[in-house]
Amino acid sequence: MTLAEQLNAFLFTLLAGLLSGLVYDFYRVLRQVLRLKKTGIFVGDLLFWLFLMVAVFGILLAGNDGEVRFYVFLGLALGAGIHLIFFSQAARRIIMRVLFFLSRMTQMIIARMLALWRIIIFPFRVLIFVITWPVLQVRHALQLAGSGIGRASGKFFGPRVRRFTSGAFTWWRRFTGRWRPPRDGQ
Repeated sequence: MTLAEQLNAFLFTLLAGLLSGLVYDFYRVLRQVLRLKKTGIFVGDLLFWLFLMVAVFGILLAGNDGEVRFYVFLGLALGAGIHLIFFSQAARRIIMRVLFFLSRMTQMIIARMLALWRIIIFPFRVLIFVITWPVLQVRHALQLAGSGIGRASGKFFGPRVRRFTSGAFTWWRRFTGRWRPPRDGQ
């Protein structure tokens, strides 16, 4: 490998280090926004490192045919360090703003879709109301008539039934142990 090829490979690894720092900042912002718990952080870390491993391997494969030498590690560390020292804060701010913008756009799109859905479904709701309103009025009239019949029959059958059921409930509560014994002061 010539010196120019090694320099080219070093620049590829430096670029890979910068990109890995950017991906790490994206993961940090995502972790902050989602407020992950321990399990979520574990899964996120695992996915982050798997993604980073595949991405760096792809860059190394394209840049220097997958050869791993000392300058590869030096370039990765130097690129990530440069990003974390100089560009990390600005990158996190930009990523946060982009995520905020995307969330607002998603909310607006969902609100518009719900409004469109309400407009589409409105004629069907009116049709259901027109059909069910008379049925509900008839049901209400029958309930009123039924309660009048119940009050009229309560004069004949009501007191005995109430006395029987109240006694049965008291007996059942005592039998199942739901009753409370009287307090000491009573």
